[in-house]
Amino acid sequence: MKKEKYILVQKNAAGNIVIRIQIQAYGQTYRQTLNLKKFESEKEALTVARSIRDKKLVEMASGYTVSNFKTVKEIYDKTFELLPVRQKTRERHKHFYNVGISKYGSMTIDKITSADIQTSINKYAETHTREQTGHLLAVWRRIYKTAVMMNISIPDRTQAVIIPECREDRPRKKEISSKDLEAFLEEVLEYNNADIKGSYQGKAIYYAVQIMRYTGIRPAECFALMKDDIYLNGSGNGFISINKAAHSTIDNHLELGKTKTIKSVRTVPVSPVLSEILKECLAWSKHDLLLADYYGNIQDIDIVSDYVRRVSKKAGVQFNLYMLRHQFSTDLVAGGVNLAVIRDLLGHENVDMSLYYAVSREEDRREAIEKRTFN
Repeated sequence: MKKEKYILVQKNAAGNIVIRIQIQAYGQTYRQTLNLKKFESEKEALTVARSIRDKKLVEMASGYTVSNFKTVKEIYDKTFELLPVRQKTRERHKHFYNVGISKYGSMTIDKITSADIQTSINKYAETHTREQTGHLLAVWRRIYKTAVMMNISIPDRTQAVIIPECREDRPRKKEISSKDLEAFLEEVLEYNNADIKGSYQGKAIYYAVQIMRYTGIRPAECFALMKDDIYLNGSGNGFISINKAAHSTIDNHLELGKTKTIKSVRTVPVSPVLSEILKECLAWSKHDLLLADYYGNIQDIDIVSDYVRRVSKKAGVQFNLYMLRHQFSTDLVAGGVNLAVIRDLLGHENVDMSLYYAVSREEDRREAIEKRTFN
């Protein structure tokens, strides 16, 4: 094996002698392989390699871009190795790549312009919401972040891209009335209870909804609760310790892991009504994991959400688990509770997020207008 600076003579995987030019200088990377079969001698091939190397070094030193680049598809595939995400998120990224990026997949990353990315964003925005379009742009940004991690020197072309006017988001219902919630709770106890496992699942979701209803905790936090996280006493000063969350891992296994943020680790007081519900729940649960499935396994939040959606449809109401968190914040804001207290109860990083979760009611807005005083 012969070697000099930036040039290496070696055998490739097929057993053929090749000359590899590998330059990493001036913030750029250049690679090229010469097959000796195309030259009359190794000496001739080395002469050509030196010529290419010297020329590229001069161009690099002069500020010209000469680096060899991977294709968009190659870098995209690498994102999952360098920036791992859980399986469901991976599937979403694949969707956005296929519909908005794949047409550029065979192009090398240096050939992609900001105009190319803006065109893909504009096209997608014609039929999708701003939030959905933002997800597509996020996948583009992951590609450029991965390129940097692969030591590919290229400007981030997404920095010049903006999200245009999009299809209007369909307003999401964030509140649920007590009547509708009771209809759901009644239905979930009846739904799929023909066998013991179905009945157990319905009961687990029933208790989960009640806990979230009175505490505003996240679904992932609720389904991570252990019996030891519940503290009840006769004086009415009970509380729930929130210190972990249910997650699916990169390989789609479920685990109990960290909460969403450091602020999410907290204690939430238990009301007298919830105290009685929790006593029933503790007596009912067969496992140390309070709301495990029949076999004691962690509940998959996505599967639970689908279950809740089906039960809601059968009950004739519009409901999802996160409505309970929004409703909790809305009720506290309407009750004049200090925003810092609401922030700490919900485990938010700041009060702005707590306000975002709150929803103003028509009667509250009307009352505000009627009671306005002019200075």
